[in-house]
Amino acid sequence: MTVITVLHDVKENVTWLGSNGRATIGSYVGPSRDNKWFAVHGWAIGITGSGPKVEALEAHLNDFPKDASRPHEILKFMKTAYSDFDIGEVEEGLKRYSGNGLLIHKSGAVWDFDNSFCLTPVEPGVFWARGSGMDIALGAGKALKDFVASPKELTRRVLEITIATDVDSPGELPVQTFDANGVLSDPIEA
Repeated sequence: MTVITVLHDVKENVTWLGSNGRATIGSYVGPSRDNKWFAVHGWAIGITGSGPKVEALEAHLNDFPKDASRPHEILKFMKTAYSDFDIGEVEEGLKRYSGNGLLIHKSGAVWDFDNSFCLTPVEPGVFWARGSGMDIALGAGKALKDFVASPKELTRRVLEITIATDVDSPGELPVQTFDANGVLSDPIEA
């Protein structure tokens, strides 16, 4: 499983994205870096859970709604890509996609989505997290917010705490930025 985090930095006009660097399958930790963030046409998508989700999105890049201005348009694209890769299962009449995520627009707007693609907006400037390490990350973020002024440093410290204490969120501390031009930086090892 995983943890992904997001915090918009108004002063720098970037959104700080974080994650743990590895995936788990049961108690086995994957041997290579696990990419949890995907950016395209002014949107960044953070993905948790199992399955070839990033691969499904990459395979459908030609179908991405290039002028999308609403998060629902992105989720519709994701549903199509996931369905083509046979990701998800029907449970009690509702299609579920084995994982959750975060959706970020280049403007700094953030939405949380669950495994059935229900959207919830995240308040501007609020530190947020998703994945199996979510509770630890949110607790650490809340505890540290008054003591750590830099959004980058807060993101780094929360990931450090989560990775150290959640067995399902192993790996390195990759922190990235997503800017107002829709550019996702390479991971900055914290």
